[in-house]
Amino acid sequence: MPTPAKTPNRTTSLLGEILTPEARDALKHLELFARRMAQGLLHGAHRSRRKGASTEFDHHKLYQPGDPLKHVDWKASARHDVYYVKRHVEDTALTVRIVVDRSASMLQDSGGASLYLQASRVAASLAYLILNQRDLAGLVLGSAEEVFWLPPRAVEAQLVRILQALASRGAAGADHLEFCLRSLVERGERLGVIAVISDFTFEPDGVRRQLSRLQAQGHEVILFQVRDPKEEEFPFSRWVRFRDRETPDREFRVDTVPLRRLSRGEYQALQAEWRAWARKYDIHLMSFLSSASVGAVLAEYMAFREGLLGKR
Repeated sequence: MPTPAKTPNRTTSLLGEILTPEARDALKHLELFARRMAQGLLHGAHRSRRKGASTEFDHHKLYQPGDPLKHVDWKASARHDVYYVKRHVEDTALTVRIVVDRSASMLQDSGGASLYLQASRVAASLAYLILNQRDLAGLVLGSAEEVFWLPPRAVEAQLVRILQALASRGAAGADHLEFCLRSLVERGERLGVIAVISDFTFEPDGVRRQLSRLQAQGHEVILFQVRDPKEEEFPFSRWVRFRDRETPDREFRVDTVPLRRLSRGEYQALQAEWRAWARKYDIHLMSFLSSASVGAVLAEYMAFREGLLGKR
C-alpha cells in the first residue's frame, strides 16, 4: 500500500483503487441484514430508514458516560434511583464497526493486490452498503504504529471519511488486533456488528478471546480473511532469504525444499483451526484470496445471510 497521500490528486487515485465505480455498481443491489440487533433481539431488515431524529419511543437503557443529557428520562430515573436514557426507533438502526488489520504482514502482494489494499476494498464496499441503507458505519485501523478510530455515523460524509482514512494509511508496524478488539470490549458501546478484516496469520489465542467477549456482550461478529496465494502455496524450491515484515531487522536464509511441506502443513492447520473455532462460536468466517473479486466475495456472503434469515 502506498505511503500516506500528499496531494488531493494522489488521494483521489487511491480512492479509485479502493472503491471503483464498477464495484459500486456491483454492490448497489445488495442488502446487508443483521441477525442480532440492539439488546440482543433478532430482526430481519431494520425498521428505520429515515434520516434525522425520531420521536417514537422504543426502550430505556442505563445511562453511560457520554450519553447526551437531553436524552435522560428524569421521571423514570427518579422512580428507580438509577439514570435511564430514552432510546427511539431511529436509535435502533444497525451499527457496524469495521476493523481492518493494517500490520505490516498485510503488505504481502503476490495475488495482484496487497492484502491491505484488498482488505481496504472490502471495508469500503461494506461501508458503502451500510451507509446506503442509512445505518451507521465506523472504522478502526489497527497496528502497533497507530490505531485510528472513526466513530460510527450515518451521514453521507462518513463514506468519504472512511475512504480517506483507508487511502491515506498504509500497512506498517506489528500486529495490534488484540488491543483494538479489547478496546472495543472495554468501551461497552451500543450493540451491533463487528466486521474484522485480516489475514489472521498470527498467534490466535488473544484475538479469539476478545472476539468471544464481544460476542458475549451481544455483538454479532463476522470475519473476513484475505489470503495471499504465495503464503498459501509456498512455491519455493531453493535457498531463499526471508525478512519479517513486522520486525524488519530479522532476516533468515533457509533451504526451502525441506521447509515447503512443513510450511504448507502448518498453514493448512491454522486455516482449519480458524474454521473449527468459528463454527464452534457460530461466527461466520468468509475466507478468500487477494486476487478474488470483492463484489463476488460480498455477494456470496449476502446470499449466506439471506439464507440464514429465510430459515428463521
